[in-house]
Amino acid sequence: MKVFDEEALNFDTGEAIEYWIEQYWKSMIPLKDYLRERPYPKPEVLIFEPVPKKIISFCEE
Repeated sequence: MKVFDEEALNFDTGEAIEYWIEQYWKSMIPLKDYLRERPYPKPEVLIFEPVPKKIISFCEE
């Protein structure tokens, strides 16, 4: 994390953090809408709690 923290501190977009938080929340869509539309070619999943590595799997349709 130390390398990431230093990189983040040296990265200035010219926008306030509040702007990026707002953009993040605006990008949220319900799962049912996402499955219908598939708007992102390479989606990411953010999990804010620890998850045991043995229960995580990746698959492509």
